[in-house]
Amino acid sequence: MAIKLDMSKAYDRIEWSFLEAMLKQLGFCDSWCRLILRCVSSVSYSVLVNGRPGRKFKPTRGLRQGDPISPYLFILCAEGLSALLNSSEERGLTKGVTLARRGTRINHLLFADDCVLFGRANCEEWGNLMKVLKVYERASGQFLNKEKTSIFFSSNTKTVCREMILRDGGSVVCGSYEKYLGLPSVVGRSKHNTFKSIKDRIWQKMSCWKNRFLSTAGKEILLKAVLQAVPTYTMSIFKIPKSLCNEINMMFSRFWWGSADGEKKIQW
Repeated sequence: MAIKLDMSKAYDRIEWSFLEAMLKQLGFCDSWCRLILRCVSSVSYSVLVNGRPGRKFKPTRGLRQGDPISPYLFILCAEGLSALLNSSEERGLTKGVTLARRGTRINHLLFADDCVLFGRANCEEWGNLMKVLKVYERASGQFLNKEKTSIFFSSNTKTVCREMILRDGGSVVCGSYEKYLGLPSVVGRSKHNTFKSIKDRIWQKMSCWKNRFLSTAGKEILLKAVLQAVPTYTMSIFKIPKSLCNEINMMFSRFWWGSADGEKKIQW
C-alpha cells in the first residue's frame, strides 16, 4: 500500500525545541544553532482589526512561510521522520517496496512537506506506521490530518484488510487520478482521462487572453513561452497519449488563427 500523508499546517506547528535538537543531531555547532534559533524566535505578528494592525505578539513555535530559510529548516526537521521510518524497517516492524528483485527498498518519499509512505497492506504494519507517526507528532508538534490522508491499495490486497485499515485510519482510498508533486500517482487504463488536467490548464490560460487584443507577435510569445511550457513537466516523466497531443495542438491552432469581428483569419 501507498499512503500519501497530509500534515495540517505543517510549517506553523514545528516546535523550536525539536528544530534545535535536529540541528545538533545533524552535527551543527552550538553557535550556528543559536544563530538559527535567534532568526526563528525573533518573529512578531500583528492582526488587522477593523483595518488597523493590533498589538504585536511573538509566537512560541512554527516557521514563517515565505522566508527563504524556512523550507531548508523544515527539511532538516523532516529528517527526524525519515530516521524513524528507517529505524522501524531495520527492526522489522515495517517493510517498504522494491522496484526490482535486487533493487533498493523504499519505505518513504519526502519532498518538502509532501510525504508518501510504502508498506505491506496488513493491519499490523498499518499499526506500526501509525505508532511511528505518533512519535513524530509528539516530538515535532506536527499533526496528521487523517481526513485528507489518502491510501492506495494494490489489486492483490484482501478486502478484509482494506476495510479494517480504512476503518482504523479514517482515510479515503486514493483515486486513479490522485496527484503527487503535480503528477498523477497512478496511471489508470484511460491515460486520456489521467492527463486531461493538462488540457484544462491550457484552456484556463487561453480563456483569460481570449478577450484581449493581442498582436501576432504577442500571441507567438504566449504560445511558445507560456502555453507550450504547461505540458513540459509532465511529458518529461510520462508519455502522454497521441490523441491528447493532437487536441492540444488543435487548441494552439485555434488560438493562433482566432476570429476577429466574427471572421476567421486566412490559414496559410
